[in-house]
Amino acid sequence: MDLNLLKTFDIVMNTRSVNEAAVSLGITAPAVSHTLNRLREQYQDPLFIRQGRGIVPTNFATELHAEIQEPLSLLLNGAKSRQAFDPATSQRTFRISSHKDLDLMIVPPLIKHRDECAPDVNFKADIEHLNEEDRQADLRMRKVDLILATVPLEEHGYHNQLLFELPLVVVCRKDHPRIKDSITQEQFFAEQHLLWKTQRMDNYIMDSLLKEKLPQRKEAYTGGSICNSIMMAAQTDWLCVTGVWHAKMLSTMLPLTILPLPFDSRPLPVYMTWHHSQQSDTGHQWLKKTFEEVTQHLPLLNL
Repeated sequence: MDLNLLKTFDIVMNTRSVNEAAVSLGITAPAVSHTLNRLREQYQDPLFIRQGRGIVPTNFATELHAEIQEPLSLLLNGAKSRQAFDPATSQRTFRISSHKDLDLMIVPPLIKHRDECAPDVNFKADIEHLNEEDRQADLRMRKVDLILATVPLEEHGYHNQLLFELPLVVVCRKDHPRIKDSITQEQFFAEQHLLWKTQRMDNYIMDSLLKEKLPQRKEAYTGGSICNSIMMAAQTDWLCVTGVWHAKMLSTMLPLTILPLPFDSRPLPVYMTWHHSQQSDTGHQWLKKTFEEVTQHLPLLNL
């Protein structure tokens, strides 16, 4: 199939207009209509139906558009940008797999950097992995360009780079009946706790970072979000161990007390992981360097 057919189809789907697609492509509206007619014959489907002054896609067209997004992006942007990527002019889309708590830290400075240096580059962070097999497969198949996670991918063919580390702190509500301006280890383990864990390690985050074995905490609630846990801590007598960045950020909006942990713990590492097949891709090299730069100056990383 002529690649230009799918390129035209993609633009018509995005604009919902033959005329706007023609302007975007720098061709005439009849030329766009001719292309759509060729696709209609190819797939034996009307693809678009007139509705009022515009057009709407058929169910088949919607499904087709979803299926061609990734391969079309690779074909149109891939070869050129992998050999000579120019961030000032590139329209490439990078897919990032992350966690929503990490997105809060990284996406705002990432977009600020993008707007200044690569205004037409796009980022999508709509994939979150909960197991090792999915992470490996999506990196290997290039469904994602980078994975951000607190656990490195220790398999042959994958590269991990430590981006930054988050010191852990304990938070509680400001008017907590027992915890005030300090906390002892005995007080810590006497209270009920909000727990959060990484499903890939099947382990609570804090427990994986302890330098010595300590008593089990009393579980009040377990979830997968740092921010949710902090917000619950602000409304209950429960304690929450969290990264210092999230504690400080939410303390500007919530009545929280932030305290050092009453025992030794390693900081929480955040890695970026990619597949070795991306090593010579100049666009991917730019992407990794961009993440290094925007995370190097993250605020609120100290208590």
